Amino acid sequence: MIYSEYEFLLLFPAVALIFFNLRSATSQNAFLVLFGLVFLAWHNVWNLLPVAIVLALVPLFFWMKERFKLPRPALQTQALITLLVLNLIYFKYRNFLSDLTGLHLPAPSSIAWTIPLGISFYTFEAISAALDLSRTKQALGGIRWPLFILFFPHAIAGPIMRYRQLVPQFDTPKQFVWLNFSKGLHLFTIGFGKKLLADPIGQIIDPVWANPNHATPYVLASALVGFSAQLFLDFSGYTDMGRGLARILGYRMPVNFRAPMFAVTAADFYQRWHVSLSAWIRTFVFDKLAMAVMRRIRSRKMQNYVLLVVVLLVMALFGLWHGSAWHFVMFGVLQGLVIAGFAAVLGGKAPRTPWGRFGSLMILQLSWLLSLLWFRADTMVAGWTFMTGLIGNGKFAYPDMGWCWVGLLLAWMIQLVDFHVRNRTVAQTLRFLRTRTGGLMIVSTTMIGLFIYKVMKDGAQFGAVLSGEIMPSAGFIYFNF
Repeated sequence: MIYSEYEFLLLFPAVALIFFNLRSATSQNAFLVLFGLVFLAWHNVWNLLPVAIVLALVPLFFWMKERFKLPRPALQTQALITLLVLNLIYFKYRNFLSDLTGLHLPAPSSIAWTIPLGISFYTFEAISAALDLSRTKQALGGIRWPLFILFFPHAIAGPIMRYRQLVPQFDTPKQFVWLNFSKGLHLFTIGFGKKLLADPIGQIIDPVWANPNHATPYVLASALVGFSAQLFLDFSGYTDMGRGLARILGYRMPVNFRAPMFAVTAADFYQRWHVSLSAWIRTFVFDKLAMAVMRRIRSRKMQNYVLLVVVLLVMALFGLWHGSAWHFVMFGVLQGLVIAGFAAVLGGKAPRTPWGRFGSLMILQLSWLLSLLWFRADTMVAGWTFMTGLIGNGKFAYPDMGWCWVGLLLAWMIQLVDFHVRNRTVAQTLRFLRTRTGGLMIVSTTMIGLFIYKVMKDGAQFGAVLSGEIMPSAGFIYFNF
């Protein structure tokens, strides 16, 4: 199920009505678990199989740990994490490993060529929860564990949350609060608007990415810029919708995007882009590997060389997290080189002069576009064809490519507001929209207008699909990864 689908838009008011009429935290939690299962299984019931394994593994581990008092608890936790990772590898990377090794792992036909929704997100959340609970020796808390994994506002697209961030919010019953509704509707409307902006861009650029041969360099550059805008609008929009839904129900989730187009260093960029994933990888992967290097290698020069390898390895895994193909690994390695390059040249500090900051920003954004080329390409060969076409002499033009640059401008303008969110005028405007009756009326009217626009657009698109003029929309772009 997708937040922007008609099924969800029509179903959520009923879900909220039932939720707020349940008086105890336990009954509300149980209801959200039930709806989380429906949410995941809506399009394919097999989505429940890997999440059921995750839900069972962690409680079973802690029960055995408490029941049998086994020695070497750190080793036990490592075994649990290994099992969680193997579950992820089997369901997401099975075909990739088969192509790589020739080893064919059996799988039900219904899931043989599909990736279960949200498996990367809830696996990472389960790993962090297992580590946090092992250190603090907390109890899983009955129904709070399945709700932590199945909480639908973040189950399939993040943000990736820590156990201590979300679970304490399940302890008290939630009541309908107008302020929560106003703030949540504002977030959902922003995300819904972003999604409506992203979809037409995808319809323009998808034919170019499907067949980049002989396209003009301008067309290819426009398709690359358009994908950058589409990815931000689609992904951040979906996250905003999820955060808005959570807030309406009385829960809070962290910001996942903080104006990444205004980052001036690579380190700054990953504190603004997909913040929760960047923080997870830094905390649970990079920091541990870097500390191991520091302990075992005393030579400062050798440490730098080994840390470069660590950065490239971690970012290759970061790329592979997004999808089971070599072009995602290429995306990650390129981003690793960017991070290492900025660290080597700037020493982890942002340039001090305005022109220096502008130059650093432009280099960073251009390197991001070059990396996204491999992220979006269907194969390594397609990525190479696209890249060489950017400096080639193709003659084939596609219509409406100028809208890609309009999309980039709109993405920049949206991030401009985020970047200046602490500006007095911006803050007062947002406070009015989120907390005042007049603001609620404006946001509600906007949401109704966007919904009507979606109905009209989908009606026109349905007719165009039937006539063969355009291809149907691919839905939420991150579900491809």
